[in-house]
Amino acid sequence: MKTKNQYQVEVLSLREVHELPGAWTDAKFIDLLEQLDYDDASSTPSEELKETAALALSDMEPEEAADLLLERRFGEQLSKGQRQNLAEELKGDRIWEEYPKIDFHKELFNVSCMLNWTFPRKFPTPDIVEIKLKVQASNAISSSNLQKPTASFIARLLNDGMDEHNIIYRLFDENLASNSFPEAENIIWQFAESGFQPDENVNTFTIYTSWNWVDELKGVKSYDSTAFTDGQLT
Repeated sequence: MKTKNQYQVEVLSLREVHELPGAWTDAKFIDLLEQLDYDDASSTPSEELKETAALALSDMEPEEAADLLLERRFGEQLSKGQRQNLAEELKGDRIWEEYPKIDFHKELFNVSCMLNWTFPRKFPTPDIVEIKLKVQASNAISSSNLQKPTASFIARLLNDGMDEHNIIYRLFDENLASNSFPEAENIIWQFAESGFQPDENVNTFTIYTSWNWVDELKGVKSYDSTAFTDGQLT
């Protein structure tokens, strides 16, 4: 039996962005610079790390740089041959949307960003979407998910704003309707909340994901949802 969750959702914005906030931290830039034998990487000012890392990486051939970044971000999850193939595919394909393993998508995007910053003529500017949703619980039982949101709840919330042609539904219709949707962690790359407002039963979410998951949301202004988090079905 389904839960009795009911929400009113307002789509505040869908905005193209070219970087995932926090994906390239100072520590990751420094790690890359040290891998490239850059002297005094740890003493480089924070505001200069991105440009410095790109400059140091530019001493390599584009394919070598791609191979290095893939190795740093994926470790042994990718073989040498797979990295070499991806280094070529990253020059033209939207590999962060198309790679068969969706749990690789976010990191492939992050690699694409660094390659574009370093070799803008060789690697295209990658893009994802930032979504802002204002969500109001229509009854008391629904407010818990606004107070402690999860990726599975957010993914179901997005799905409810689109028709059955959307890719989330086409690939994961059974998971959407069940108590277990682990793939949601790889669909919802990152999200933040403004903070639950108990007087109005409202929270606002900022969500980052790739366009292919939410393309059907374009033009949608508001909708109703019965989203739930894993484990709420009885």
